[in-house]
Amino acid sequence: MRRLLFLLAALRSVLILLALFGLAAACAPAAVTVTVSPSSAALYSAQTQQFTAKLAGTTIAYTITWTCTAGTITASGLYTAPVVASKTVATVTATQTGHKWHYGTAAVTVLPQPAIGVTVSPHSVSILTGATQQSTATVTGTTNTAVTWSASGGTVSTSGLYTAPATAGTYTITATSQADNTKVDSAAATVTTPPNHTVDLTWSDSDPSVIGYNVYRDTVSGGPYTKSNLGGLVAAMLYTDSTVANATTYYYVTTAVDNSNAESGYSHEAQAIVP
Repeated sequence: MRRLLFLLAALRSVLILLALFGLAAACAPAAVTVTVSPSSAALYSAQTQQFTAKLAGTTIAYTITWTCTAGTITASGLYTAPVVASKTVATVTATQTGHKWHYGTAAVTVLPQPAIGVTVSPHSVSILTGATQQSTATVTGTTNTAVTWSASGGTVSTSGLYTAPATAGTYTITATSQADNTKVDSAAATVTTPPNHTVDLTWSDSDPSVIGYNVYRDTVSGGPYTKSNLGGLVAAMLYTDSTVANATTYYYVTTAVDNSNAESGYSHEAQAIVP
């Protein structure tokens, strides 16, 4: 009987211990975790990244303290990467204020800022006085791709449209990076004057009474024509018109004048295209 009572007492002690252990386990607080988002980032020197932190395992109000191993970070989690010469990995840490063991981290890979470059296209142009040429500028190594245009002769618009000056010569068209005004590129513009075109006319006539000819022209087929040989009759059956304009089409007719000073009707019309 004594042994039985001893066993019952021992069993009772075990049950009490188990109950106490279960109660302690039920009352133990859940583990507190801190999650940083994003968990990793890749930045160039001096770029920024916003981080946020979320606490799990607690229902009480909390605040976060931000720290980092390189660069700077604000109280709101805005991280600014350091200026580096080579690849650097920094750690951003979010800690529950007053609880140094409750924290989370994020890894930030910081790369050197790529060199800024400017390229103007086309790199050389040949253009007539007063004509226009569109230029473009490609900027690399920065998100700010804006440029400031300038020209040593003529004018250039903010969009890169170059207008050649009235004087022939060699000029430069320059694009300057607005992100770094030490980064520039230029194109060479060779400006020439338009060529002086002429129109040579020839015809045939077998009338011996003809003493000369008149030449008429207009820019519209069928006229009305205007007399070109204002200095007098054309004696030969050849006439050179040196007063033509570039990029213009002319229509010519001739008349014959005989020894009685009578003028014939218009000849067949001839067309001349001046480039």
